[in-house]
Amino acid sequence: MDTNKSKRPPFKAKDVIKILLWCERHCCLCEITCDTNIIIHHIEQEGSKEKLSNIDNALPLCYDCHGRVKSYNPKHAVGTSYKIRELKTRRDQIYEKYTRHLVPIVHLEITQVLRMNYSLPLRPFPDVGFNLIHRDPRFLPVTVTVEVKCLLDRIDDGLMDDPSGYYNGVTEWNLNPTSIVFGHFTIPRKYSDGVKASRDLKIEVRVTLIDQYGRPHRLLPQCWTYVPQDNSWFLEPRSFTNWTE
Repeated sequence: MDTNKSKRPPFKAKDVIKILLWCERHCCLCEITCDTNIIIHHIEQEGSKEKLSNIDNALPLCYDCHGRVKSYNPKHAVGTSYKIRELKTRRDQIYEKYTRHLVPIVHLEITQVLRMNYSLPLRPFPDVGFNLIHRDPRFLPVTVTVEVKCLLDRIDDGLMDDPSGYYNGVTEWNLNPTSIVFGHFTIPRKYSDGVKASRDLKIEVRVTLIDQYGRPHRLLPQCWTYVPQDNSWFLEPRSFTNWTE
């Protein structure tokens, strides 16, 4: 029996439902199917109420793995104990395995081409287009958050200031199957002036897809470099910034 259970705050009921859906009631260490014999373990045992009850601190386990995780005694160390990062990484692998079928193929791009129509005049810089496409009609709808960074000479100033919230990860976009969102934003003057001074301008975008079970799937950041001579962008094969959670 876990005698310390009463000392730790419970997870929210809505988060428990998410957790069980994300793992399909599989143990997040051995991956056995648990059915009702599953325990939502607190990975970190000490800290504030908000930290301990946060969904990121939850680890669904079978009875046997729960006993193994709790039984390690650092004063009599035998073998190699589970570390917090290892537990969270393994858990996220299980979550991904049982939710990735909910994630559609999406296409995103930074472009000066208006509505993907090359017969129209290009979008005038510093107005920049952002297209987001849900490509597969077989998948369910998702919601999406978009984060944008502007870089001059590869200097990372953090997320672009966007009062609307559409491009700093605040607002969730609705993306139905086969839908196309033709978005756009204006580059802040600091960066447009930098282009006039022949400085290197890049835009990095990080998109997170939130599936029908409420689980976020974060895509790798994509970076585009501006070509002022053509009023165009080319896609870089790497990221130039350090993205944090």
